[in-house]
Amino acid sequence: MQPENRPGGQKRSFIEDARRGQIVAATIATIAEIGYAKASFVQIAQRAEISPGLITYHFAKRGELMKQVMLTVHDSMDRALTAYTENATDHVTALRQLIKGFVHYCAEHPAELIAISQIAAAARDAEAARAWAEAQNTATLDELEDMFREGQALGELRAFSPRVMAVSVLAAMEAAPAELMTRPDTDVSEYAKELADLFERAVRAA
Repeated sequence: MQPENRPGGQKRSFIEDARRGQIVAATIATIAEIGYAKASFVQIAQRAEISPGLITYHFAKRGELMKQVMLTVHDSMDRALTAYTENATDHVTALRQLIKGFVHYCAEHPAELIAISQIAAAARDAEAARAWAEAQNTATLDELEDMFREGQALGELRAFSPRVMAVSVLAAMEAAPAELMTRPDTDVSEYAKELADLFERAVRAA
């Protein structure tokens, strides 16, 4: 079986990366359709139209595959949010674009959000994935906290606890996927704007 990291740091080929991407995409679709518990290598292989043995060649254990799903989705989300925020000229605008970008990403990638939420909530072989997800949340909180401190130092944001505000923003963002999934008729643009407006009023300097 192919080890996750090759000896000597040798890079995987383009074909190997493409195959791994195909397996990850099939895993996301399988979990979204039948749930994490039923998403076996056999089920994933059927969706990807490959043999189960080809999955074990790239991912020796189920936990390795699930962690790769988490990494792939979070990398995709990071790229999308960076695109939304990279042209922001001040901290208020950056926060607005971050919130709006996240809401739109959730609306556009429901299967990915279902997959990572089920993996993060699962037991046993998803322990590594859960630990990684928790570390990502901690990093996100730290980044938000730093952003608020910088904005306050520049006089763009009012005085408040950066930590409390960071926790509040992250909690509001994390509630968006469930709201959009349970209420599919939600006006996504309006939802994103209302949430951004709420936190702009909460942080902007008088």
